[in-house]
Amino acid sequence: MNININDIAVRYTIDGIEKRAHGPGNEDLRLELCQNGNRTTITIKAEKPIQMITSSFEVPYEYAPDDHVYVNGYQSWTDTREFALSEYLHDVKKVPRFIRNIFHFDNYGDAWFMDYQKDNFHSFTYAYLKKKDGSAHLVGSLNESNAYLIVHYKKDGNVLSLRSDCQYKLVEDEFCLYDFVEYQGSVYEVLENYFANYGTCSAPPVRGYTSWYLHYQKIDESKIFTALNGIDSEHFDLFQIDDGYETFVGDWMDIDSAKFPNGLKPIVEKIHAKGLKAGIWLAPFVCETKSRLYKDHPDWLYRENGNVVFAGSNWSGDVALDLRLPEVQDYIRKCLLYYMDMGFDFFKLDFLYAAALIHEGRGMTRAEIMRRSMEGLREILGDKLILGCGVPLSSAFNLVDYCRIGPDVSLIFDDAFYMRKMHRERISTKNTLQNTIFRAHMDGSVFRCDPDVFLLRDNDIKLTKEQRKALCTLNHLCGSVYMTSDNVAQYDEEKLSVLHEAQKLSAAQITNITREGELITIDYLLDDVPGNLVYNSEKGILL
Repeated sequence: MNININDIAVRYTIDGIEKRAHGPGNEDLRLELCQNGNRTTITIKAEKPIQMITSSFEVPYEYAPDDHVYVNGYQSWTDTREFALSEYLHDVKKVPRFIRNIFHFDNYGDAWFMDYQKDNFHSFTYAYLKKKDGSAHLVGSLNESNAYLIVHYKKDGNVLSLRSDCQYKLVEDEFCLYDFVEYQGSVYEVLENYFANYGTCSAPPVRGYTSWYLHYQKIDESKIFTALNGIDSEHFDLFQIDDGYETFVGDWMDIDSAKFPNGLKPIVEKIHAKGLKAGIWLAPFVCETKSRLYKDHPDWLYRENGNVVFAGSNWSGDVALDLRLPEVQDYIRKCLLYYMDMGFDFFKLDFLYAAALIHEGRGMTRAEIMRRSMEGLREILGDKLILGCGVPLSSAFNLVDYCRIGPDVSLIFDDAFYMRKMHRERISTKNTLQNTIFRAHMDGSVFRCDPDVFLLRDNDIKLTKEQRKALCTLNHLCGSVYMTSDNVAQYDEEKLSVLHEAQKLSAAQITNITREGELITIDYLLDDVPGNLVYNSEKGILL
């Protein structure tokens, strides 16, 4: 794209006064534009300290009615897929404010800092526009440790707008606002070229059991041992204990003695004795309001205008911890070391987006805070395996071994009807399967993709047999984390056949994905033989 430096706009405050500037600058700052081949960098240099509000620019862009745009959502759970131009992004602000305030829906995703416009699409980190002939133009950021790139497709104005999410940044000398690349070609060509900038992930695929989708929080020692007795190292690599073992979220070193009278150590030892890795779930950046931490350390909670900041309405209400405080950092370190010392090998770390809710008094962007928080987790855990969940994906690039790429699977295909009107991060098998397909290209590059669980069991589930087959098949084709909450030892021949056929696809290489209405076609190579699957995204079945 041809960019004129005079079109680059910035908003900022200096000495408490809001000001605006365009390139090449004014008495407060200078903007420098460098375009080298397919790469563009834009740097701001401050003559005196300034606090950024935003920066953006627009270029002319042509849209055709049958174009598709790829929208990468803000975090793991945010709906992500190709959209036809006739569609639109769901805006949670259409939900009555009192409901949003009760359940804190705005804070799960980007609604608390993004303005949605019906005729526009916005995508984080990278995006592409695809023509009817399959050719695509991709714009992708290499600057995510500084500021998230937000790509706006403004079809109503025939422009492409790029925004640097530089809000709250205190610039005292210079700061990189934009560093992005462009690629032209077929969809999988441009995606491969973009992600080649980030290298590859060396973590192996993993087959595992998680306690969540059978028992949820209602786990205890007996249920865990029963589940563990039903799996073996021939078919599994990992046994993960999910939420429910702790007394309250945030009190990570308080194991619920009524549920686990002998603690977790004997379970870890038995997991290892079966030749499996031991996994544990934690949400290190939040605590719930019933927790001892919440009551005993009110100064550890992140507040704005004196009010605690909620990350959501899970449990008794989950509140963001103030990660600026050394005491909070020390506490998180102690909690993680507690489980490392117990022998856990695999850490599923959840609700990580809470770190990006913090901004007051830091002089850092959301991206900087989130990236440093993720670097802190990696520094503590060393060579332990990390699965990131509920995280802005680019902040996890090359820092986690595995990453969730969609929302939680629901035992009903599209969850309860009233939840479909809520936030973009809601629990939904329909949404997570679309995320699984449209984020599959990340697998093996920046991390291994975790598409969440497959479930083939007949009991305690409302997914149809064909929907369960599609879930199992697409998870194996598109991801590298194959988790379940089923007792696979109880599968009959029909279920085992579905699983074995799906497992064959884990060696396939996806070559293209096309979407026509509700039908998504996935082309792949398996042992150099081309094949394809056609998935009906509205019914949740393979055709």
